[in-house]
Amino acid sequence: MENRTENCCNGSIHYNIDNRLDISLNIKENLCNIPVSNLFTMSARENKKRDFLFVSKVIGKHMPMIPDSLKIIGGILARLWINEREDSYDYPTTELVNALISLDVSLNIPDSDLENGQEIFKIHNSLVNIENTHDLLNTPIKLANKTLFIGFAETATGLAQAVFQNFSNASYIHTTREKINSIDPALFFNEEHSHAVEHSLFPYEKDFFNDFCDIVLIDDELTTGKSALNLIKCLPGKSFGILSILDWRDTNSYKMFEDEKNIDVRVCSLLKGDIKCSKTKDIISDAIIMVPSSTKLIPDKDYIFEIGESIEGYNKSTGRFGLSSEDNSKILEEIQSISEVLKKERTLGNCLCIGTGEFIYLPCSISAKLGDNIYFQSTTRSPVHARNIHCYGNKNKVAFQSPGDETITNYLYNIPDNFYNQVFFFSEKPLTKEKKEELNKIFSYFHVKSIIFACWKG
Repeated sequence: MENRTENCCNGSIHYNIDNRLDISLNIKENLCNIPVSNLFTMSARENKKRDFLFVSKVIGKHMPMIPDSLKIIGGILARLWINEREDSYDYPTTELVNALISLDVSLNIPDSDLENGQEIFKIHNSLVNIENTHDLLNTPIKLANKTLFIGFAETATGLAQAVFQNFSNASYIHTTREKINSIDPALFFNEEHSHAVEHSLFPYEKDFFNDFCDIVLIDDELTTGKSALNLIKCLPGKSFGILSILDWRDTNSYKMFEDEKNIDVRVCSLLKGDIKCSKTKDIISDAIIMVPSSTKLIPDKDYIFEIGESIEGYNKSTGRFGLSSEDNSKILEEIQSISEVLKKERTLGNCLCIGTGEFIYLPCSISAKLGDNIYFQSTTRSPVHARNIHCYGNKNKVAFQSPGDETITNYLYNIPDNFYNQVFFFSEKPLTKEKKEELNKIFSYFHVKSIIFACWKG
């Protein structure tokens, strides 16, 4: 894939995928001057509604990252929001920005194919004191207004919780595509461009949405903002915010916001620009990797952690049913205690930790405490063309049916061969014996030496 000036902070960037899909970005504003190459690259969706995908490098979804990246990008966005909302300069981002740049797994490393994983994922030596960054992120900030943060499933659930945990007087909930039977959804809306359009909100408490001065929606990127407006129209209140890493809204999209006369919406993002995309032919995807049934099983081990509070087996600590800032200390204790148990299972060499679907923040936070040479990403419902070409975001693809719903296909992208010695696979609920065997063979195919299955049970 042709790619020019990806390391820039502002200006024009051009991507051409197979001379079939042409994408031009014009970056107009980059508040923290983070190079684009640290934040995202591009891929082609398997979706007729939208041809392109911004593949984030900092939210733990399609691409592996250093686990600390999630909390750091959350801390940066949290400080951008409070500075914007309260017209303040009291919350600088410089230290966090330097830490984020230092944790880019591909910094100064030439892009190569996945058969040579040693070249792709090499951690840049950093002079940044990450422990100081942890101290900064663990010092809660008080907002002037009581605020509800809402994360968009599935991609931004971890990002949104990483923003929320910076504040001492906030609440958090995320949209979900999971089927919850014991609670009626308080809200239901559509994300029209998505491969899976339906979103619901299931707050455990009645009148959950009525107690906030500000309601802030969090996503990794805005292209039109239409999905965010669809949700805002369903919510009570008059003061709304949208917080994102990327904002690509065009003139028509800005007008769409301006035309909503009765709704006050502030939009705050790390990077703003516009996008032009043209396609001459459909992208031809590389074949999905098919793991032979004869693949030998590797050693595995199970850990099942008891949940203090759950609904239909879903852990309330994820925010699917609503959280308040008072819950954060309990969540940190849960993260610490589980990481201490799992750290005893660490072996030498590189280790990949994997979250599942909407279940990102807890696994990523636990992974960050498991030692050195840890990488994190998560499974996704999102179908994306896999192409093993220069600078492309999704270089290979494995498909399997969702552990929680056999009617839904899940994907894992960008697994290099013969690079990871160990995998920790985190699932929100226990896996069946058959599913664990299927996943075991997938990682065995990539020459992983052992796998730990970690799950929660109510």
